[in-house]
Amino acid sequence: MSGTAAASVKEFARYYLYGAAMILAVAPVLLDLAGKPFYVNMIFLSLMYGISAMAWNLLMGYTGLFSLGHAVFFGVGGYTVIVLALRYNVTPWIGLPVAGLTAAMLAAALSPPLLRLRSHWFTLATIALGEIFRLSFAHWDYVGASAGLQMPISERSIYYVQFAGATVYSYIAMAILAVELLFLWKIINSKTGFYMQTIREDELVAQTLGINTFNYKALSLVISAFFTGLAGGLYAMRFRYVDPFAVFDLITISTYIAIAGIIGGIYTFLGPQVGSFIFVPISEYVRANIVQAFPRVYGLHVAVLGVILLLISLFAPEGVLGYIRRRWKR
Repeated sequence: MSGTAAASVKEFARYYLYGAAMILAVAPVLLDLAGKPFYVNMIFLSLMYGISAMAWNLLMGYTGLFSLGHAVFFGVGGYTVIVLALRYNVTPWIGLPVAGLTAAMLAAALSPPLLRLRSHWFTLATIALGEIFRLSFAHWDYVGASAGLQMPISERSIYYVQFAGATVYSYIAMAILAVELLFLWKIINSKTGFYMQTIREDELVAQTLGINTFNYKALSLVISAFFTGLAGGLYAMRFRYVDPFAVFDLITISTYIAIAGIIGGIYTFLGPQVGSFIFVPISEYVRANIVQAFPRVYGLHVAVLGVILLLISLFAPEGVLGYIRRRWKR
């Protein structure tokens, strides 16, 4: 791609991002006023998964570590917010950043054993880790065991961040996403980001060049865990309930996060966020309508969703933004 063409692509992406941000800023309020709570909640879920997918993409797309265990950090973040509020009367406004820090510290503790593994062995280890946490929390009485924990409705709605509908939570998610985008952009376009991409391309070559691959992989994992923990904290704030089978789930958390990133384009910066706003609305719409139309056919909505994802993967195997980039070059 020539320099002029590349500049035009960046200019188009910039204006597209500004336009999307402006639409997103007013959409929750307008939909709420129009009496469309389902679509407001869809926006919130897209933002929540988008935050997680952007964080996941730093690990996979830029460092080359394919994780299917991000539910661990998501779940720990969710439990942190609920436990602090229930057991210690700490407002979720404080619990949310603590959730991210807790997930980051967990990632730092897990780095030595996990990052010794490469390729599919790392992926399998993350899956096993997610199951270990799910089963452990299901038998841990302090966190409610298999019944989970639920926040009671309080009159102190601002202190406990309890609002009707998903509108307020959508704007909280937008604020977190904006901070994440700025932070990740700085990381990716710095020396640290270039080192991470070198590790993704060839770890042995990176070591030959004098790059401490373990440190940079650990840093990528810690940052990814931090923002995923924030997303889990958002989930707990919005639904005021967590249980190990929901927040540590391999399919609806770890796999959904990965799918959102893959659909959007894992080697692009905004791809995971775009993928989230494609995958989550389709998933929610299909789930709501297929289940309502065929209540006796269990799992039919999953099959329909699978067909839709298969079509997307056939026509855009490099992701939606990768497909747009390829078409732009032509």
